[in-house]
Amino acid sequence: MQPDERLAARLLVACSELTRAATAAAAATPLSLTQGRVLGNLERRGPLRVSRLAALERCAQPSMTALVTRCADAGLVLRGADPDDARAVLVHLTARGAQALAEHRRALAEPLREALALLGDDGRTGAEDAAALLDRLAGAVRGTTAPTA
Repeated sequence: MQPDERLAARLLVACSELTRAATAAAAATPLSLTQGRVLGNLERRGPLRVSRLAALERCAQPSMTALVTRCADAGLVLRGADPDDARAVLVHLTARGAQALAEHRRALAEPLREALALLGDDGRTGAEDAAALLDRLAGAVRGTTAPTA
């Protein structure tokens, strides 16, 4: 395995483990993890078709349609016509959905906040640098930004 391969695998595992540990340690959240990811995609990307949401979550379109229906019934999203294709539906994040997403993120972040407090100033600075680097890497993987030194 090449050094970049090892580092890429290590980063994926570390991010996954951090997310799993925080999720396991978090208090109950107002959303399921999948609902949180879907609402997060709508927050970051704006209104999306159900088919695009399904592709982003790597699930079948009927499964995403059912999830969107549950979210719409809860007032978290609205479905509207796609101005580019009258046959398609765009899913929009509502103010209630944005509020639920913020509460969800706060609950998941609380265990991390507590752990950060134990790191001290140097550890916190390192964590800030790591978060910025991970943001740049995610953008580079998505093709939306170039990683910079």
